[in-house]
Formats: sequence, C-alpha cells, structure tokens
Amino acid sequence: MQDFHEFSYGFRPGKNCHQALKLVGELINLKPINHVIEADIKGFFDNVDHEKLMELIIKRISDKKFLRYLVRFLRSGYMESGILEETKQGTPQGGNLSPMLANIFLHYVVDEWYVKELRPKIKGQSYLVRYCDDFIILMQYQEEAKIVREQLQERLKAYGLELNAEKSGVKSFGKYERENAQRQNRKANTFDFLGFTHYCTASRQGKFKVGRMTSAKKFRKSCKNIYDWIKTIRNIISLKEIWKSLAARIRGHYQYYGVSENSRKIQEFYYQVVHMVYKILNRRSQKKSFNWKEFSRYLKQFPLPQPRIVHSFYT
Repeated sequence: MQDFHEFSYGFRPGKNCHQALKLVGELINLKPINHVIEADIKGFFDNVDHEKLMELIIKRISDKKFLRYLVRFLRSGYMESGILEETKQGTPQGGNLSPMLANIFLHYVVDEWYVKELRPKIKGQSYLVRYCDDFIILMQYQEEAKIVREQLQERLKAYGLELNAEKSGVKSFGKYERENAQRQNRKANTFDFLGFTHYCTASRQGKFKVGRMTSAKKFRKSCKNIYDWIKTIRNIISLKEIWKSLAARIRGHYQYYGVSENSRKIQEFYYQVVHMVYKILNRRSQKKSFNWKEFSRYLKQFPLPQPRIVHSFYT
C-alpha cells in the first residue's frame, strides 16, 4: 500500500492523535492561519460505499484471495430478530479492519485529492490535518476557505458521503480573532477537533497562542460513563474492587485529555468524579453508606489518581 501522507495520523505506527493536536497548535501559532474548515462526515462508518472502497483498494492490492476476504468482511452483516441482514454499505462496527479501511478510503478520497488537485490551486497557505474520519483544513484566506469547503462537499458527494451541515463550516480563527471579535461585538470563535475545543488565548508574555480544553460534549460523556458504571456495580462488587477499577478509568481519562492548556478541565473532571462517587456510594444501603467526613478519610487513605499533564506540547 502506498504510504500515507505525513498529515494523516490515524491508526498508523508511530502516529497518534496527540501528535495531530500538537501540529494543529503549531500551525496556527506559527503560520498565517486565519480560518478553519471543520469537516464532520455524516455517519461515515455507516455510509462507506463498498464498491467504491474496493475500487480504491484494487489500485494497490492485486491478491484476489485477500480481496475476496475483504468483500466477505464488508458484507458480514448484522443480526436483527434472529435474521442475518447483509450490509451493502458501511464498515462493520467494532471490526478490527474497519479503521484501516476507513483510513485507506479517505487517503484517496480526501488526502490525495487535496495534495494533487486542490492545494496547487490555493494561493494562500493551507494545511490539512486528519485522524481517520476526523479532519480539519487550516486556511489563510476566507474566500479560498469557502471555495475549498464547497469543493470538499462535492468531492465527498461523489463517493456517497456528505458533510454534516450542523457540524461543518468555515470559521475565522487565529492570532487576530480576538481583536476582530471584540471589534465586531461578538465572542471569539472556537472549533472542536479530536475531542478538544480549541480557543484563542495568550502566553505569559502576552503573545497569541492556541488553547485547548476537553470539549463540553466529551466532558459530559466521560462523567456520565463513570456515573452509569458506578451505579450499575455499586452493590455487586466490593468497594476495594470499585476503587481499583475507578482509578484505572481516571488514569485513562488523563492519558487522553491530560494535554497542555487542559489543566483546569482535568481538575474539574477529578472533582466531579469524587463528588459523584460519594453521592452514588452513599445510596448503597444504610449499613454501607458513610458521611462526607468518613468518605474524605477513606479518600485520604486510598487516594485516587490526581490530575496531571501527560502530554506536554512545549517540551
């Protein structure tokens, strides 16, 4: 298979989402970027066209046995009311090959098209950063950004995909955004990418830089997942087991969201979890419940992982 482009970070050896986030920050901080094209593909994994996907894969792979296996994988289907329904589009949910196939599909549909056909025509500076089906295009000029967004929509349409109108568009963003927003009497724009909301802020020296924090949607989802989990198992396993699993889940949150500029949000996550755990565990039964003083003593004796920055983008 032809090598992917450098700006493609999803499901590749030596590449990860935090590198993609770091690159986005560096590009906006250091390059003349004034606009961001947010590209959210509507139901991507459910709408990949099998025939078009196979046409793209055949360009690089000629092993007929392997190709037959891929076709069977794509058509593996799902069970509904005890009946096996064959799928004619989309990649199987949870399938090990699904992310790889998605990457190959978008490599040809988006990356190759952007590099060979689109970017040579752009007069200003432009950068694409992609992690599987989540990608953004950073642009210098507004008019070109609007044209690129329309062309991207047409390109995806040709392959049976479409942009989510509510989550996709062109936003002004960059070192002049806060000044422009103040002059226009509006809030400075933000954009979401890989679970983080990116916003305009300043360094201690007063220079512009990109800030990032856990997006509101992802923050609520993370809290709800822990809430639902504790509520389900609180009367099934011991407090010791709950504590061990809870600590692992909290560390997992820091491992992803513990990035530069996100200290406040991971601290807020910690406090939310602590109060949530106290509230839920205190409802188990009169015999097992404890007051806040007792809970604080237990928390001091068996501390949960403290918030920490795992990924520093400035070292």
